[in-house]
Amino acid sequence: MRALTVAAAICGLVLVAAGAIGAHMVPIEARDRWDGALLYGFVHTLAALAAALLPTRGQVSLGAGWAFIVGVLLFSGIQIAKAMTSSDGVSPLDGLTMLVPIGGIAFMAGWGLLGLAALLGGRVGEKP
Repeated sequence: MRALTVAAAICGLVLVAAGAIGAHMVPIEARDRWDGALLYGFVHTLAALAAALLPTRGQVSLGAGWAFIVGVLLFSGIQIAKAMTSSDGVSPLDGLTMLVPIGGIAFMAGWGLLGLAALLGGRVGEKP
């Protein structure tokens, strides 16, 4: 769980920095996509942190947290990186666009696993 907490903290740090940089660098036409990527990134970074810290911790909860982190990297990270490297609507990272939906699927998997963890597990140290 410590590694998941560290990963969530790093995602939060990078997202805050990206938000600050983007406020000055992102063209107006990319602003909606940028803001959406940041929102999804922050929400799911907090969800990963919750998965690491909730009293229903276990392997399923851990899987949920890592699914959120993968989603942040693929969904938010690629969109943010593309916006930062775009020139006239073209980015050298355009080839990675196909991975963005996989990030969305990872978000959904994380929520499903988090719900499953709550259904299956009790509190840490509690017998089922």
